[in-house]
Amino acid sequence: MTDEIRNTIERLRLKAEMLLSEDSRAFIIDINNSYFFCDIIVVGENKISFKPFKGNDAGKIVTKYWSDIVKVEEYMEVSD
Repeated sequence: MTDEIRNTIERLRLKAEMLLSEDSRAFIIDINNSYFFCDIIVVGENKISFKPFKGNDAGKIVTKYWSDIVKVEEYMEVSD
């Protein structure tokens, strides 16, 4: 794994840890361009587990390897 990939994964993991510690909801995109609006359950060294509250896999616990995650952001409710 290159240093650039390791740095990206570490930034994603740190962001997820902050969102978990703040009990904030997350927006995650994986390499398949699947979107997850979720509550983070576990942030591990190699994987992240979360439970989507709407959209893809809603209500199920999903576990993904960090190398399969493209984006981790704080979920923001958009009002019309």
